[in-house]
Amino acid sequence: MERQLSQYAKAQPIPSFDWSLERHLLIELYKLRNKKVSTHAVWRSDYGMIEGDCPSMGYGLPYDTSLTNPLVATRESLNGWNSSSLTSIEQQEPNGIYASKNTNATWVMCIGQAGGIEPVYVESKVTIYPGPVKVDYKNNRVTRSGAATVLIPKK
Repeated sequence: MERQLSQYAKAQPIPSFDWSLERHLLIELYKLRNKKVSTHAVWRSDYGMIEGDCPSMGYGLPYDTSLTNPLVATRESLNGWNSSSLTSIEQQEPNGIYASKNTNATWVMCIGQAGGIEPVYVESKVTIYPGPVKVDYKNNRVTRSGAATVLIPKK
């Protein structure tokens, strides 16, 4: 196995890039997610039927997103002997949170009639649109009803 990997490294080295479009887009997306942006949320059942929608703020938060590290490095003692082991602990995302890895549930930040943010707990699949949409419950369709209000600058 080691010999084969060494051969690949010589014959087909992993490329190195001066710039990455995917990295750039991810950085721009983090910047957008850190702003107060107007979006529209739609959630659907496991069978694809629209269950609810609302004008929203941001892109939703997975239910178990955390401000503190969900993993803890420990040192345990076994029968009086000190036993230490290496462990990996999560790192914060650039926006200061620990992203969810365990749930499909989402906090959707709906904009209420009075203009305040109303957090709605949704266990269904959520789609957040970057602009206004028209939701047709009868025909189970979502269509854009205007230009996107959230854009990543094209550079």
